[in-house]
Amino acid sequence: MSDFIWRGNSFTGEGQNRRDGASYQSFTYAPALQPTINIWSPDKKFEWMVFGNFQLMNRADKDSDKRLIQTSPGGVGPSYLGEDPRFFDPYNQDPCVQSVHNQLVSGETTNVSCQGFIPNRGYGPKKEPNGNKRADGMFFSMSYHFDPSVFGDFSVGIWFYNTFQKTPGSLLSPSTQKLNPVVSGGAANGFHANNPDAQTRLSWHEYFLQWKLPFLRVIKPTFAYYTQYSTENGGHMAGKNYLSISANYTFFEGDFFRIQPHWNLGYTMSNNAIDNRNGIQDITTSLSFFFGDFFLKGAHILRPNSYLYDTNNYFGYAGGDPDKANWNRTSDDGKVVNPSRIYGAYNTAILNSIEQVSTGNSLTDATIKTYLRESYTLQKIPIHLFYVSFGYSKSF
Repeated sequence: MSDFIWRGNSFTGEGQNRRDGASYQSFTYAPALQPTINIWSPDKKFEWMVFGNFQLMNRADKDSDKRLIQTSPGGVGPSYLGEDPRFFDPYNQDPCVQSVHNQLVSGETTNVSCQGFIPNRGYGPKKEPNGNKRADGMFFSMSYHFDPSVFGDFSVGIWFYNTFQKTPGSLLSPSTQKLNPVVSGGAANGFHANNPDAQTRLSWHEYFLQWKLPFLRVIKPTFAYYTQYSTENGGHMAGKNYLSISANYTFFEGDFFRIQPHWNLGYTMSNNAIDNRNGIQDITTSLSFFFGDFFLKGAHILRPNSYLYDTNNYFGYAGGDPDKANWNRTSDDGKVVNPSRIYGAYNTAILNSIEQVSTGNSLTDATIKTYLRESYTLQKIPIHLFYVSFGYSKSF
């Protein structure tokens, strides 16, 4: 797979964009190996499926916030020498970082209780927990297929997905996560998206019902209902419902060369327990070419209701900092913070300059700052996603 995309969600590509400080794109190359095994009972009624996702590139963690001096991943620190501490440590959380910064700039130590600057002794850039390996996981499904009838073919089941890495997989604040007191954002941001001490895994659990409709069987129309009961991540995904209607047709079925178009429309109720937004989550269209047991597939995903994704609970706060929630202050404009516009000395200098705008009128200042910051940092949410895959399948 060129990306791990499911139901309109890019679980690796968009995370890789944040990791690399790149803008969100319609196509992101984040290749993965996804082996799948289906096991059937002799009577073809019980089905067990195991699916794995293993990322092939950019697996290692990376310094994504580009701060010169930190004591922990996601911690406070300047992006360039001489940066005003009120910008990089407004809550005075880490006086030692400020002292080391002052020592590097002026040669003077402002806090004698802090260790002086010694390379590789705790002060310096840190890697945030953002490697693509954190999307590795395993999916397990159990289902039962009832005997076909004039009313169609019914199946019911349950499935689980769990990632392998202990990481803040959700952008929401899981209750099991350890507090990290010196991350940027102060006390309100103790559960930071870059907290390396998180004690949670991204997991989903769903019950499902699938109904192959009793008409137009040549295109295999199927209605499905999925309901999540996940209790991890503070239970924010519990009660989420996803409905889909899909169809596919195989040209030259039974031949060595076959062509199979597939179509799926998915509707969510609701996207999570906080935003509670309903709408069409994805319209996925794919075209597969089969050469014996090999296949080549291309897919297009349309996300027509961008407001389902236009939320800090999906893309996360700017820099993982809840205090910057107002950087994406509206959830109705189809825009989110562009990862390529918030990190590094160049971006930080521009954003800090915006914060120093002063006209003598605080209300005017706030309006100008908001306009300038949004003009610089926001980008449109991609409503079109693409991926390609190549594979081999064999039945026994």
